[in-house]
Amino acid sequence: MKSQEVKKHYKDITFGENRVRLKLLIEFRDLVIKYFDNSRLNMLSGNYIEKPEGREARDAINLILNRAYKIIRLADIKTSITSTASLAAGRHGKNIDLILNIFNLGRNDIPPNTAIDYIERAIEVYKSNRLLSLMRTINPFYWMTVILNYMVRGFIKDRTCKPR
Repeated sequence: MKSQEVKKHYKDITFGENRVRLKLLIEFRDLVIKYFDNSRLNMLSGNYIEKPEGREARDAINLILNRAYKIIRLADIKTSITSTASLAAGRHGKNIDLILNIFNLGRNDIPPNTAIDYIERAIEVYKSNRLLSLMRTINPFYWMTVILNYMVRGFIKDRTCKPR
């Protein structure tokens, strides 16, 4: 999965892919918790002051952040919220993506547990999908649909790429 693009909705994946996504999300959540446990918020700047363990967790988070974000979004979890810090200052609220801006939560007065809650919601979606993904994996009609979709996409691609 590391070299493969994450594209399929959680309702369209096999048991193995569900297991890989679940494992990545659990690792991501644990790293986020480790990061915030080993960092403290500088109230003046809104930045986090990191201990060495927090810095290690930050580096590991950055390596898997984009994949984790896609996996969370493919679980139908919306990760954007409106910042109340903007509203309190009399401005329009600005939308902030909790996952992509995981290291900027302090600047927007958002507690880290809010982002962790969204990650855990995605984990629950994939845990709940285990049985259905297993059924898809052993269902021959699922595989026939996959093959037909692949052939149709190839046919459409060939028809649209040829000059007339």
